Amino acid sequence: MQPKFSIILPVYNREKTIQRALDSLLTQTFSDFEIIVINDASTDNTVVVVQQNQDERIKLIQNKNNLERCVSRNIGIQNAKGQYICFLDSDDYHLPTHLEILNDQLIKDDHPKSFYFTNAWNQNFEGELSERICPTFINFNPYFYFLTYTVNPQRWCVHSEIFKQVQFDPNVIICEDMDTSLRIAQAGFQIKQIEIRSTVYVAYEESFTYGDPKKAEKEFKYLSIIFSKDILKKHLPRKAKNKLISMCYYNFTLHQERYRFFQLLRFAILAFLYYPKGYNHNANKTMFVIILYKTPILGSLVKWTIQKIKGN
Repeated sequence: MQPKFSIILPVYNREKTIQRALDSLLTQTFSDFEIIVINDASTDNTVVVVQQNQDERIKLIQNKNNLERCVSRNIGIQNAKGQYICFLDSDDYHLPTHLEILNDQLIKDDHPKSFYFTNAWNQNFEGELSERICPTFINFNPYFYFLTYTVNPQRWCVHSEIFKQVQFDPNVIICEDMDTSLRIAQAGFQIKQIEIRSTVYVAYEESFTYGDPKKAEKEFKYLSIIFSKDILKKHLPRKAKNKLISMCYYNFTLHQERYRFFQLLRFAILAFLYYPKGYNHNANKTMFVIILYKTPILGSLVKWTIQKIKGN
């Protein structure tokens, strides 16, 4: 019998967090689902932790080599039997009514071939929850929305027929959620938001968001690939694209130890030219201070002056 949902959970070296993710699924108030765990060649005890869960709804697929999360998700999609496909990352978790909320909406809408997404919470390093920015989707151009507000796969509920036409691009391993949602929009599928916060995005020190020192460079690389796709070029709002490019150049300037003065100056100028308002309200001020500090002679004078003031 076909399950209502397939939840795809790619995992790589997450022995510390995978059980929390699984527990959040196994305690759902709606139970008609399967869990497809794709172990992406973990080198820790992730598999041992997964196999300790004696639940027939859990299916474990093991990649022989590390293939990254896009390929792993696609493998999960290819093996999924559910009418709708959902996702969860191994360091995040769903609230107990996540699937029930989705199911209620699907019944109300008569099970359309649509792309749904819920709202979410953020959880910081201290375990405190805060509301993730999730504006009302219908108030926006869909391309602007997906460029501006990150809609992580764990918030998705996608009819399986959609993934026969659009899957994750193995060549886009960063910002892949943005890329895939943009291409689903371009393919003409209906997109619906469920304005209930039913899942939690957890700040994890070893994640890409918080633990990768090359985050800005990688984002710039993969955003450039997304923006150059022929099927997307004519749809993507210039202002939203420019703000993201400005963000990357701004973040380059924050790593002043990696670059020489004229490189930093170039990044600052480009960040300003792409989005003069500044990626966030402190962006231009921060860049100005960094460039001032790195300026030959003048930078030394500024530092000396500040030290004198502090000394007094």
